Order: sequence, then structure tokens, then C-alpha cells
Amino acid sequence: MTSPVRARAVAAALLITGVVGAVPAVPAQAGTAAAERTTTAAEPPALPQVTGGCVGESPTVADTAPWALRRMLPSAVWPLTRGRGVVVAVIDTGVSAGATALRGAVRRGTDVVGSGAADRDCYGRGTALAGIVAARPVTGSAFVGVAPEATILPIRIVDGKGKVAPGAIAAGIRAATAAKADVVLLGVGTSAPDAELRAAIREAVTRDVVLVASVSDDTRPAGTTQKPAPWYPAAHPDVLAVGGIDAKGVPTEKSPAEAGVDLLAPASDAVSVAPRGDGHYAVAGPAVAAAYVAGAAALIRAHYPKLSQADVRRRLELTAEHPLGSWPAPSVGYGTLDLYHAVAALELGRTPVPSQPQVLRPLPTADPGEPTTLIAGSVAAGMVGLAGLAYLSAMTVKWGRRRRWRP
Repeated sequence: MTSPVRARAVAAALLITGVVGAVPAVPAQAGTAAAERTTTAAEPPALPQVTGGCVGESPTVADTAPWALRRMLPSAVWPLTRGRGVVVAVIDTGVSAGATALRGAVRRGTDVVGSGAADRDCYGRGTALAGIVAARPVTGSAFVGVAPEATILPIRIVDGKGKVAPGAIAAGIRAATAAKADVVLLGVGTSAPDAELRAAIREAVTRDVVLVASVSDDTRPAGTTQKPAPWYPAAHPDVLAVGGIDAKGVPTEKSPAEAGVDLLAPASDAVSVAPRGDGHYAVAGPAVAAAYVAGAAALIRAHYPKLSQADVRRRLELTAEHPLGSWPAPSVGYGTLDLYHAVAALELGRTPVPSQPQVLRPLPTADPGEPTTLIAGSVAAGMVGLAGLAYLSAMTVKWGRRRRWRP
């Protein structure tokens, strides 16, 4: 029998690490279409957190690229790869195959808490995450996914009441592994892991699957001396743990040092696709950050198909915009995702690590009014830094011990 404490911990996963609206929730009903489509520069409304019915269409189409896309600038690496041939499993509420920007991109998937396929999404969370990973370009929209030719494999682990039952996360990972996913994105978690979850992670890693998961916020009362419980799957040393930053580069979560953050990525004031129609919703949270990293992992796997899952994680970590001082550092890990260098850097060599490691410079923030100039400048700046990356592959930091995890 599941203990009440454990049940609450698992049920709270959606609240803590899920995609949440940037403004108060707005009710929505199943199949509700907007009376009038907005195609101006108006900001998309928040993704509704429904308690009855399903999320409907958004009345707003984003015609200005969100800051996260302008900072990450995935278009700079699209001449190299767009993620074709890579399967990204999104373990969450399902993914709507009917979303305009995801048509043709979504497999039927698996519903581990019910029966049948998972290519429908009542809550819109999984669809929003999938959109950040692999939304296709749509005429009239400025939003597009990081890897717009990757394939999405939806795995539903959230039941009809919006809860994640004990064992569902492990079952979701196993389903994704069995379906031969290349990358697995987890926007939910639990503070009460069990042997089944650890075994599912080990099986996925053995089968060369890249696991990306969001960390949790530090919800302890101020001044408490009690150490926070690790948040899984992110706390597992074989999982890439991702926290968020805002447009100024400031972490959006008060992630404790024990969380073992590996990378940071955009998480606030983000935008993604609605589960129906061609509109967009505003979303935020560490799961959003994890989606950006999962998209980057998909690009790497497409461009370097012979790299192992460990090599992909190491490449993401060592090409990040590193924090000042030593790294990985508590609460920020290796720093912020540098999408361009993660994909476009030269093959990492075997040169010994110098005594003074290079700190990679961040990509410039885009000016939406000068896209051509920005892309050219970013590529040029990236090429200047490529030669200095050859030494990085020799650096392997045993970060698992910082997470205080033991199998």
C-alpha cells in the first residue's frame, strides 16, 4: 500500500515541475475555439490550468519570436541539422497530434495510465513541451521548435485527475525505452523514488537513451536547516538535470545545492503551441528549460549519430556558458545551455585539460529587427571559439557525488 506521504510527493510533481502559466489561469472548455484570431504583437495568454474539460485553442498567434528563441538561436545550426531522424519522448500529459505546428511530427505513443495512444492532450502541458522541442514552422507564426524535424513520441503518465500515480514515471521511461526513443524529456518528478524508477533509468541508459529532466524549486521554509529531499529523476547521476533562467540570465528556481543542477536554460516568459489550432500559450517553469535542452540533445544526436548518451550529456555540459570560478557549481551546474557551440563545436579532442580552463562567451541576445545580421554575427563568433574547444573532452567531473545519490 502506498504511504500518504509518498502519494502526496508524487502527486505534487505536476505542481512543482510542470509547465505553468506566466499569468493567472483562464478557464477553457474542450473544443472551445477562439471567437477572433489575434495576429498582432499581443502576448499569448497563459496556458490554462483546467480542473474540468480540456484546454481549448489560444486566440493569439505569436508573430514575434520569444526571447528564449532569440537567445538560443537554433536557426544558426539548422544548416547543419534540424534533428531529422531523432525520436524525442515527452513523458507528461500526452501530445496533441492535431496542433498545427506538430502535424506529422507526433507518433501515437503510449498511455501508461490508461489504454491506447497518447497523441491527444487534454491539459496541453505535454504539447507545450513538445512544441519547444520540435514545432514545425507555420506561416504567420514566429514560433518554431529547437529541432523542427525531430519526431515526438508521446508517453502519457498523467491520469484524468491530473495526478501522477506511483510507478507511472518508471513505466513511462520503460515505454519510451522500448519504443527506441533517442532522447527522453521528463517535466515531472518525485521526491520518493523507488527501486523500480532506478531500474528504469538504468535500463534506458544501458540502451543509450539521453535522459533530460527538470529540477524542483526549493520549497523549504526560510531559515530551515533540514536538507531537501532529492528530486528524481533529475537527481540521478545518469540524468541531465535542468534548471531555469529568466531573460536576464538569473536562475528562476531556488534550487538547493543538493539538487545537482547540470545545466540552465530559458524557463520564464516562454511561448509554445496550443494543443489545438495554430495559436500559442505562455508557459514557464523548469520543465520548459528541460525542453530546450532536450531539443539541443536531439540536434546533437542527429548531427553526431555515433555519440553515446554519455557523450551527448558531456558535450552539452562542457560547451555551456560556464559560471565564473570553478564549475560545476552548486545550483547552476556547468552554466547555461549554449546551443550553437553544443552542436557546431569541432570534435572534442583528447588534449589534456589546461590549468586555466577557457570560459566560453555567451551568444549575443538577438535583435528581432536584424535577424540576418544576428545569425551571421553568431556564426562568426562561434567559429572564432571552435579551436579552443578541442581540449574539453578530457574533462569529466564526477558530479553524481554532489547529488548525494546512491544506487
